[in-house]
Amino acid sequence: MNEEIKISERIHSLFKEFEGKAWCPIGEKQFIYSKKNKEISLISLPDYLGNGKTVWEIYSLKGNTVKEIERFNSKKEAEKRIKELFKKK
Repeated sequence: MNEEIKISERIHSLFKEFEGKAWCPIGEKQFIYSKKNKEISLISLPDYLGNGKTVWEIYSLKGNTVKEIERFNSKKEAEKRIKELFKKK
């Protein structure tokens, strides 16, 4: 059986803390990718390096799928990595 990756989104709790302030270190949405008993979070970090570009970050929420935080230049690159991580046993 080939279980599909489920994707949900929510307002990131840190974003809520910064609501109404001039600057927030993360984007509004947190995307949760889940498959079986594993969950990976994907968030955007706008202007993370001070160069005006958004960086995308993934980390494990459940199942220790991502050993360390990983960052990518695009959401597409991050999603590709998430799919690779879910394929690993």
